Amino acid sequence: MPKRPLPLKDLLKKLTPYGIEVLSKRGKGSEIILLKPDAPGSRKGPQYPVKNHGPKTEIYIPVILAILRRFNIDKESFWD
Repeated sequence: MPKRPLPLKDLLKKLTPYGIEVLSKRGKGSEIILLKPDAPGSRKGPQYPVKNHGPKTEIYIPVILAILRRFNIDKESFWD
């Protein structure tokens, strides 16, 4: 289980199979909003803001773990 900070683009790539989407028109300043829609095409469901200073922004382990908790994603399957 290689726990290490991930660049934003790699994190988003790993979250896509779990149904996580990026809301591009939301967020304040340099943040993007991650969303797991309740239904296809919906904009309702759990959300999580993530800083975004470009695709190489490092997202650190505590933030990744908070995202996994928020969206009920198993840590073991995510890191494999």
